[in-house]
Amino acid sequence: MNSLLKLSSISLCIGLLAGCQNQIENPEMQQCAQQNYQCEVNCEQQSTGEGMVYKVCNTKCIEAYNQCKANAQALGNTQ
Repeated sequence: MNSLLKLSSISLCIGLLAGCQNQIENPEMQQCAQQNYQCEVNCEQQSTGEGMVYKVCNTKCIEAYNQCKANAQALGNTQ
């Protein structure tokens, strides 16, 4: 089950990176996706399995990504 979660996380991140590259030339959005990927990798390394530690860490990654994305979109609108 844990390998399925890793595979889906990696697939999601690759999709995000590809989407950012194809959608618009927005390096800020690409940076957000890369930071999110690294955050999720760190969560996997810090926790064992899919326990509470992983869920809390992953939730923080999602919140950070959403904030980064909002900032990148706002920055893109001002340019």
